[in-house]
Formats: sequence, C-alpha cells, structure tokens
Amino acid sequence: MAFFDGIKNRLQMWLLPDEFWSNSERRAYRDRLTELRAYANGVQRRQIKTKVNQADDNLVINFTGLIVERSISMLFGGGVEFDFDAETEDEPDKQYVDAVWGASKRSILMHKLGQYGAAAGTMYVKVLPGEDGELPRLVPLDPLYMWIRTHPEDIDTVLEYECLYSVKDGDKLVGHKELTTLQDDGTWLVSRYINRERGRWDPVDEVVWDYDFPPILHWQNLPNAEGPYGRSDIEDVMELQNKINFVAGNINKIIRYHAHPKTWGRGLGSQSSASWGPDEMVTFTGDGAHIENLEMHSDLSSSQQYLMVLRQALFDVSRTVDISSMNDKLGALTNFGLRVLYTDALAKNGTKRELWTDALTELNRRLLVLAGDEDADGGDVVWSDDVLPVDERDSAEVMRIERDLGLVSKQTLAAQRGYQWEKEQMRIGEEQAQGDNIGAQILRSFNIGGNA
Repeated sequence: MAFFDGIKNRLQMWLLPDEFWSNSERRAYRDRLTELRAYANGVQRRQIKTKVNQADDNLVINFTGLIVERSISMLFGGGVEFDFDAETEDEPDKQYVDAVWGASKRSILMHKLGQYGAAAGTMYVKVLPGEDGELPRLVPLDPLYMWIRTHPEDIDTVLEYECLYSVKDGDKLVGHKELTTLQDDGTWLVSRYINRERGRWDPVDEVVWDYDFPPILHWQNLPNAEGPYGRSDIEDVMELQNKINFVAGNINKIIRYHAHPKTWGRGLGSQSSASWGPDEMVTFTGDGAHIENLEMHSDLSSSQQYLMVLRQALFDVSRTVDISSMNDKLGALTNFGLRVLYTDALAKNGTKRELWTDALTELNRRLLVLAGDEDADGGDVVWSDDVLPVDERDSAEVMRIERDLGLVSKQTLAAQRGYQWEKEQMRIGEEQAQGDNIGAQILRSFNIGGNA
C-alpha cells in the first residue's frame, strides 16, 4: 500500500483540503478514483521486490490504459452529430448548438470527458454562461474533486453538487469549495467559499441560478444501479493487470540472468575462478579438465503462454477486443465474423452511447433554454455506424444480391457507397458514347480494308 499511500499523501498536501480527509466515505471513494486513474496512466504497483542498488526487473505492460483508449476510439469513431429534425441545415437551434460546441472544441472536449468516464466512471460538464452576448462555455470537471448528494430515497434526484479542491498560493495552500444546491423553490444556489486557515471557510459569493436545472450535468460511463456514480472501464481488471505485470517482470528477470550462457568447468587446477577475453584461448593440462557452457533448457514458452492467457482474460473481462488473439485469422474473417468477434465490445459501446445520448440531449436542451427557448428539446444525437473494419468485397457481394433480388435500386446502392447518382450516370454515359465512337471507327477501318 505504500505506493498508493504516497500518491494519496501528495493529493492531500497539494489538492484536497483537510475537510475532505475527515469524511471516511468520501476518502474511500477518492482513493478508488486515484487508483483507477493511476492504473489508466500506467502508474501501477511494482510486483517484484527490489533491494537497494539492485537491478529493477519490474515491467509494466499498461493494458488498462489501452482499454481506456480503445473504448474512447470505438465510442467516438466516425464522430458525433446533432439533429433537430430540420429540413435544412440553417435551422437556428442546430446552428446555435453547433456553435456552442464548436467554441468549446467539441471533439477534444468529448475525448476529455471520455477519458474521465472510462477511468473514473462518471463525467461532469459545467455550463458557464457567456458575458456580453458571448457563447456559453462547456467545461469538463475532474471527477476526483466532485461529490454528489442525492435524495435519500431517489439516487437519480440530485440535491447538491460539491466541488472541493486546493491550489497553491505562494507558500500556502488555499482551499476552494463550490456548492450547487437545490432550493425549495426549484432554483439552484451556487455558493463559493475559500479556506485560508485550517477549519475556517469564508464565503466568497452566492449566485442564484434561476432555472429548474443546475449548471452542472453528470452522467455515468457504464450503468451503476447502486449509486449516482458510474462504473469505470477498468473497474474489474486491475488484479489481472497486477498478475500480468508480475509474470512479465519474472520473465524479464529470468532473461536478464540467463540471456547469455555461463561458462563452468572442473578439474582446471587449483584456481577457483578464471577470466579471459573473447580473443583469448584458455588451455589446461590436466587429464580430467572439463569446461562447457551452462544454458537454459527451456524457451519460457509456458510462461509466455500463461502471460497470453492473462492478457486475453483481462480483455475478455473488460469486454474489449484483443487484436493479437486473432492475428492468424485476419485474412479469413468476413464482415459477419468480425461482428461476432466484436459482439461484446459492440454491446458495451451501445450501452455507453445510450448514456451519452441521454446526457447530450439534455445538455443541448439546457443550452437552448439558456439562449431563451423555454420550450426547446435537445434534438437527436447521431452516432456513426462506422465503428468496425469492413471487408469491401463482402459488402459489394451483399449489395449485388440485394439488387438481383429487386430489393433495392441502383441509385440507393450508389448513395450507400457514397457516389453521386446523377453525376456518375452522366460520366457513365460519356464513357459509353466514347466507346461507341471508337467501335464505329474500328468498324469503318475494317470495311475500308475489306473493299481494298
């Protein structure tokens, strides 16, 4: 525990006020988030003990970080769009929402939120209203410093958000606390406090947020029926990650000791040891002298196989596809085979998208209400279907079969392939006309030659 105790001590000193550490429930929650984030970033427990001035054979293979990044890539692969059922792209609601997200750098913002959610399990966005006609800002909040108080009988009803952290001001640590509290009249009160002395919180200001929703929105990365906080992508695999690092470290240690053969001999005389350079020859006169190399009789195949078993178990538990497990099958995989292999990952991704869709729709609604449209709805969230690699030959064969069965027109198939039907038809006609002209010329030449 010393490793993570060191991390927690640094957080206590630099980031979180004493008030935080006096709450055992909150401390346990933050300890868990700290460990999850550390593992996602590759800062993991050392599995092999080392002594002072001794070689460190520990090896960290950060599969937990890979799981997080693959999850984000699958979630946002192909991008995310918003649709308000408008006949044209000039619809004001869509323009406004796209402008707000564009000003907040939508792709980067979503990737940051995805990182927070995949590692910590919960995402938070704060809406900062624009001043003097400027657009609102969407700001991601670090889950490590957030705390949610819900209704005792309804975990989906938020009564208060608390953001608690410390910053260094000169030689002192200054605590900051912001409470966003639901009032009896349905509005929200945003109260800010500052702590320059231990145990004393001085009020800074209070602002009434005169809406039926708070300026903060949170949602779960993966569903958790037991509380307001979601589940991380790596919630259940850290022990497997430890075992992977243990096996990899031991293989590393064995190779370090036995990477080169060790020479030994007997009957070499009275000396107990001998050394010589690569360009020197050693001769012995004794009749019973014997010298040879001590080498490994194993290639560590069983250890490597066990390491692969642990790796595949880790990806299976996290519902992530391990590409290395299908290297020998890639050439024979069809589109159907790929979907079978990705079934669990696609199901997990679908669950994530449902949670994100609900959150983004609500966030867009709030943006439109802040802009003055009291009856606005959040529109629809459009996700790309292009999350899997596709064998173009299989896709073309399916299209050919559908066309031959009369299920779909050529124009529809062209649109599915991304071609512009009218333009392509015109080009095809030009090519056919040019081919007809060339054929006519050849025929005329043949006739002239036959009459000669």
